Amino acid sequence: KPNPRAGRRHERRMLLPEEFAWLVHAVPNEPEMLGMTGADRLLLYTLAIQTGLRVGELRSLNRSSLFLKKDPPFVLAKATATKNGLPAHQYIKPDLAAELRRYAEARPAEASLFPLPETGIAKVLRSDLAAARRAWLDNAKEDPALLQKREGSDFLLARNHGGEFLDFHALRHTCGAWAALGGAHPKAVQTLMRHSSIILTMDTYGHLFPGQDAETVHRLPDMTVAPAELRLTGNQPEAGPNSPQESQHLAQHTERRPLPSVATEIDDLPNDHEEVEAQKALNCAGKCDALREGASDFENAPRRTRTFDPLIKSQLLYQLS
Repeated sequence: KPNPRAGRRHERRMLLPEEFAWLVHAVPNEPEMLGMTGADRLLLYTLAIQTGLRVGELRSLNRSSLFLKKDPPFVLAKATATKNGLPAHQYIKPDLAAELRRYAEARPAEASLFPLPETGIAKVLRSDLAAARRAWLDNAKEDPALLQKREGSDFLLARNHGGEFLDFHALRHTCGAWAALGGAHPKAVQTLMRHSSIILTMDTYGHLFPGQDAETVHRLPDMTVAPAELRLTGNQPEAGPNSPQESQHLAQHTERRPLPSVATEIDDLPNDHEEVEAQKALNCAGKCDALREGASDFENAPRRTRTFDPLIKSQLLYQLS
């Protein structure tokens, strides 16, 4: 299958939060371009980053697309303007909603919220990036060493040292990247970016989710805890052979009943061999079933079998059967 990363003509980069801060500082002072003042363009860039709307979707917005009094406020791009043919219900922050309300009041009801042309918006963004970079460099003029360091940096450049570009569509990429860096759940980022698959979200922003690989290892069970059976009996692996736990365990299992005296056992032994055999016969009779009636003395004798079945008489044949 084709690799979308390898097949791209150029890679887009996200706008860093520090770079956007310099846009906020410099763009409002820039002259009007494409029928929009610098402040209007900054409002457009802010809305593009917070919603992730594409340039065509932003072009379709008008006053009826704004739901700024809702809690939370949101903008709605119609299905006829979205890429997937579904309405785009995108939430925004309250401070942006307040600025949009003031801006929209001066716009005609049926007119587009932003007069975006079909082409040329990328050039306007690059011009504003250049103005922000000039302001960033001017801020370090009093420090020659810092100025030299900044001049060699790719901060606020339309193309960074890695060959990645920053065009207007990169503002949409910035939306997902900032959400991932902020710790949003991948499924939430997928919903925000309106991706058809979580695979697309993870392929694009997976490397930006903070600490996911490292946190996964810490979710594994503790591999140094003793089994529950050992914890209950006190046989922890760390207890040595001379530990109190081990000594107590051995003492419990080495208790024995007192042995009878040797003299008593010798006194109780029969003196005659015949009496010994008779006593064995009585013991055998007590442990076994009643002697078979009509059996010969040979069959009922002690330690003799009372059957002629070879499977019972032979232990080897019994095991083989």
